Amino acid sequence: MGLLLVVLVSSAVFSASGELFSAIAHMENLVAAEQDLAQSLDRYLDAEQARLERVKAIARFVTNISKEANVNVDRYLGHPVNAYRLLRRFMSDWSTVENLVVRPATSEDFASLLSYYKPTFPNQDDLSGAATALMRLQNTYRIVPSEMVDGKIPGDQKEKLSSTDCYYLGTVAYEDEKYKHARDWMDETLKRLEIEDASDLNVVNIYDYLAYSEYKLGNVKRATRLTRKMISLEPGHLRAQANLAHYQRMLADERLKSGEEPTGDDVMATEEEEERQPTFDEEKDEDYRLDLDPRSWPWEVERRRYEKLCREPLPIDRWRAKHFKCFYSTGGRNPQLVLRPIAVEVAYIKPTVLVYRGVLSDVEMDRLKELASPMLMRATIIPKENAGPPAPGKFRISKSAWLGQEHDNTGIVERINTRIEALTGLDMSTAEQLQVVNYGIGGHYEPHYDYARKGEDAFSDLDIGNRIATFLFYLSDVEAGGATVFPGAGARIIPSKGDATFWYNLMPSGTGDLLTRHAGCPVLSGFKWVCNKWIHERGQEFRRGCKINENMDWDIHVPET
Repeated sequence: MGLLLVVLVSSAVFSASGELFSAIAHMENLVAAEQDLAQSLDRYLDAEQARLERVKAIARFVTNISKEANVNVDRYLGHPVNAYRLLRRFMSDWSTVENLVVRPATSEDFASLLSYYKPTFPNQDDLSGAATALMRLQNTYRIVPSEMVDGKIPGDQKEKLSSTDCYYLGTVAYEDEKYKHARDWMDETLKRLEIEDASDLNVVNIYDYLAYSEYKLGNVKRATRLTRKMISLEPGHLRAQANLAHYQRMLADERLKSGEEPTGDDVMATEEEEERQPTFDEEKDEDYRLDLDPRSWPWEVERRRYEKLCREPLPIDRWRAKHFKCFYSTGGRNPQLVLRPIAVEVAYIKPTVLVYRGVLSDVEMDRLKELASPMLMRATIIPKENAGPPAPGKFRISKSAWLGQEHDNTGIVERINTRIEALTGLDMSTAEQLQVVNYGIGGHYEPHYDYARKGEDAFSDLDIGNRIATFLFYLSDVEAGGATVFPGAGARIIPSKGDATFWYNLMPSGTGDLLTRHAGCPVLSGFKWVCNKWIHERGQEFRRGCKINENMDWDIHVPET
């Protein structure tokens, strides 16, 4: 553009004479014009060289990363930071490349390829969801930002988070009013800026988010000091000036209440002396007592217990521990299992949770994933009291697909259904189809019941009764996280490829068992594939009869004799 402008100006000045060659005096102006043109051309070449160097740098980085990623795609995407950075590149870096690359003949192939792939790029919701997932992992597994940035979490982390990444995560936390996380990510942004260049970040904005987050956390002294830094960088920042006056009044009021005289020197405490709110909620021993009635728990208590179980098992008392045993099952001498009995572990009692070992083969698991993959759709939740149609929810992040015998021409789906019937002794004719589920970045399913409680009409129109039992296959190992936990009972099952868990959702009396409220912990690293079968009451009348006493439990933990 600069070159074109000089040419136009030169043309306007000199073309009027029409005979420049006839007077040397007039040609002196051409010398000056040529100097201007040469300087402009140099500036153009410098700018072009800088542009190409930037494109080359991006190309080298992406080429190296893509080569490493393609060596083992599952392992690469199994790390949440790698997955997040991939989404961010498609949201940001490739748009930058598109703007940098002019469209001469040499770039037509790239431009065409970019246009072809662009409809498949992630959108802002994808990036926000991934950012929220990273903070979910932080909460559940007690991870501070520096550990996530430097790869100090399980898995094969190929990339580090940049200052821009940290800043974006801080803004997402701030918008969600998670001020502790907002503060931590903005602090990490400032640390990253000390060792890297990020021209797209405004330090004033970082201090702005930090100051208000500290204010919301009750740390007014640091909020005051950060606001002063903002004003020193941008003296005309009106909101910062108003906030500073407000914070100073608060500090003066605090001094008066404590009997001290306001001194004007109210923010001289050092960073170390300031009270800093802990990033994670303080845990209380009473939150993990097994004798508490889960019906009385507020969500915060259940959340702490759920996250604690995701990180580590809770102590098991002797009464429960004595029931933990292993045995081989033939399903009551079912012909399918007599020659090949299945190893069974009693993983927990009250509720009784069984783990069947090696119940699926690799061929069967691969087939289920192959059938489900093209049909995977975002998992939905039925709203409380059926207030509207099923819809995606933040407390269930996964995609699922339903598989019936009509979807499989190899007979594997039918064979698996028959195997569940043989193992449990329950009729599959009224059971739901197999549901195959794949969890994404930080994928999880918060505590929930599988059965319909009073006031929920989930299955009344099907005339098959409530969900009496759940059979859950694990189609993959999970490198870290992803456990199935029962917060009310304190049970914890680690996914193991080829194994399955089984439990009754209803008591023999038909009432729901509150202790079966369970959750799928966030996947910290790796992939999680599961397949569940929900079994209903109808058809079980002569297979699992009522007990004499309505308070009696199922006796499925008793080895066969």
